[in-house]
Amino acid sequence: MTTEPPGLRTATAQWGPVAWSYTAGDDAETARVAAQLVTTTPSVWPSYGRIRLRVRSTRDQAALDRLEQVASGPARRLREENYRRAPDGTWLCCGNRPADAADPALPRHAVGHHDGQWTILHDDGSGTEQRARTGDIVLRALVAAALTARGGLTVHASAATGRDGRAVVFLGDSGTGKSTLALRLARAGGCLVSGDRTLLVPGPGGWWAVGAGLLPRFRWGTLEGLGLAMRVRDAALLRHGYGRCRVADLPRTPDKVVFTPAESERVLEVRTADCAPLGKLVVLSPAEGGVPVARAVAPEVTAAAVRAHSLPSDAGCLAWPVPGRPAQARGIAGLVEEVAGSTLAWDPVRHRAEDALLRVLADAPGAPPSGRRSSAP
Repeated sequence: MTTEPPGLRTATAQWGPVAWSYTAGDDAETARVAAQLVTTTPSVWPSYGRIRLRVRSTRDQAALDRLEQVASGPARRLREENYRRAPDGTWLCCGNRPADAADPALPRHAVGHHDGQWTILHDDGSGTEQRARTGDIVLRALVAAALTARGGLTVHASAATGRDGRAVVFLGDSGTGKSTLALRLARAGGCLVSGDRTLLVPGPGGWWAVGAGLLPRFRWGTLEGLGLAMRVRDAALLRHGYGRCRVADLPRTPDKVVFTPAESERVLEVRTADCAPLGKLVVLSPAEGGVPVARAVAPEVTAAAVRAHSLPSDAGCLAWPVPGRPAQARGIAGLVEEVAGSTLAWDPVRHRAEDALLRVLADAPGAPPSGRRSSAP
């Protein structure tokens, strides 16, 4: 954390290829926003070729009032909110809440870009917690926008590294055990990269798995199955009660529990990483027999699974301003030709995660099948 006069505080960090900074007039706001996007291990993305992202948070009710008079057009969506665009290109948060949004609506704010810097405008009466929550969501969306502009693909998947530092990405529907396998792999000596949304990004030497910026979220069943439920009940978490009370003391037990990277280390006893070179894509499905079954598969099978589990970018209406033409993805076809793919049929309730991991990691021990180029950096 560095100090910028007069009275401004700036948090800086790296998230994969994105070097970001967040400036506000409140130490608590910058600290809370930084807690969402700072992992417990240094980024392994090479220092060259980084994208610079600068965000400033400020209060300006008069500007919001003016924007509300001129913003128009169809509501466009960021993942958590809907926005209307003003003639100057600023996006104003509007009242059309997305139908499938689960969390409470954000306070009124606007997001704009000028001279290489993004600015978030808040109401004068907004509090630290409200501004930090808005800043967290907007900063994560801008990181996603920058990664998408670089050619990143967002998928419904969990990711973790093994002891070799290479990421295993688990793709599958809800309930297939993605988070369970990723957390178990990380606790065995690796790092947790993402909970249930992962960006697959072309980078130095091949493809990389990058956390989507959405923090790890685990269902109670997953936590109970891993023997972590009691530890979580006794924890005070930033996204549940703002770190002021234990999860067990909340009025209602969360359906899914969200952890910052630091909380993942403290409560779940797992290291976290923002990104890792991609080593393997694993497609999960229900068990067909009494034991987990893992099989290496052809690139076209993996490609179909990646397409089936692809998601729209969390960035939504916020486009990353890239000079000239934006970076083009090498595409799913290129991804599956470079990275090994396999399927795993297992039952998260009946089978041990350790047994499933042993089988899926053994079917192709760390190298792509013959004929594929390694994605190692």
